Amino acid sequence: MEVVVTSECSGQLWNTCIWEPLTGTTLRTFKGGISGSQSLNIVGGDYLLSSLKDKPIIQVWALNRQDQITTKMIMPGIIQVLVMSPCNNFCVGALSEQLLVWQVSTGKLVASLRRHYQNVSDVKFTADSSRFISAGAEGLVLLWSLDTVLHTKECEPDSIWSDHSLPVTGLHVTKSLIQPLVFSVSLDQTCKIRDLNTGKTLFNIQFNGPLRSVVVDHSEESCYVGSHEGKIYRLDLLDPPRSVEQMVDESASRKMFVGHEKAVTCLSVSTGGCHLLSGSDDGSARVWDIASGQCVRILAHRGPLTNAFFAPRYKHLETDKFHPRIIINTFEKKRHDGQLLSAENELNAQVLISCPPLMESLDSSQGAEALSLSGSNASGGHQVSDQVTQNEMGRLKLINRQLYAFAVDKIFNEDAAITTKKRK
Repeated sequence: MEVVVTSECSGQLWNTCIWEPLTGTTLRTFKGGISGSQSLNIVGGDYLLSSLKDKPIIQVWALNRQDQITTKMIMPGIIQVLVMSPCNNFCVGALSEQLLVWQVSTGKLVASLRRHYQNVSDVKFTADSSRFISAGAEGLVLLWSLDTVLHTKECEPDSIWSDHSLPVTGLHVTKSLIQPLVFSVSLDQTCKIRDLNTGKTLFNIQFNGPLRSVVVDHSEESCYVGSHEGKIYRLDLLDPPRSVEQMVDESASRKMFVGHEKAVTCLSVSTGGCHLLSGSDDGSARVWDIASGQCVRILAHRGPLTNAFFAPRYKHLETDKFHPRIIINTFEKKRHDGQLLSAENELNAQVLISCPPLMESLDSSQGAEALSLSGSNASGGHQVSDQVTQNEMGRLKLINRQLYAFAVDKIFNEDAAITTKKRK
């Protein structure tokens, strides 16, 4: 089962709302400001994370506590785009033309990238979290390696695609790990499909109007493109054109979803591939049946949609008990010189371990000190961590020797018993 997560510009009723997609029932609301476009994220099924549209603030809600803001983070400027990596370890935010990369568990600002010349419009991660793509209003699409970003002080993108002539308004990266594809749409009325590994442009699809959003279903059979006029086009990826250049024929009405009166800014496909979700500047989110092309539910809002996507029905939406698997520390506003993820300096990163029962014999004070490592106590943090690690390794070695001795004794005793029986 899935739910629909939306946010809109008015902020009169709430910041974010979670809906039942087919009935239109409101499941949960989260108040406090207005979330910016492409800045709403669910972190590990535990938290809701978003940056405000008109204030330099990032807000965090626990999914089981509606109307209660858990954390507010003050930023050096308004974050236009905010995206979490699929592994939930890193977060990328766009501050004008600058890209900021944070480590979620520590809040450390591990990288600051300046390669765009105008405001960043969208950022997307690959499925394995190893790379991310950024697009800007100047028409550039940049490919970044996360490993290079973390270990290089002056980092350059792995690839630069500059074949869009107007601002890029939407990105999508397929989840394939073998041959991921990058879809980008722009106000120049084109949708370009590229091979992420080679950087080669596979298709350049021309439309009759400016484009605002793009998404591909999970089976990678169809691509959906939202236009500035409110139309949603469907492209069949199983029957691609023979040439790189293609013009979309609007006469094929079965390949269009018509109903929105203004630009379609958000698109999402359900996991099962049966429903399409669209959010528009006309103040409505629509759930479409893909097979028939009919709108099955309209979710009314009081302002233009800024975010709309399908999400799993996480357990924290059904219970008041909160047992998070992820820790989010306050994001830093400035990056300290020399603090790069490397073998010599690991930023005192918090390593979250699921402790087995054998760990219960640890002294409670040592355990508390081990979990309190952060940048603020870096002078003594390594000493405490080393001491705890040595003690734990010694204890595990002792347990390993005892297990080995027990196994040897058991094997020899069984052999002796078998030999005795044979003699009798």
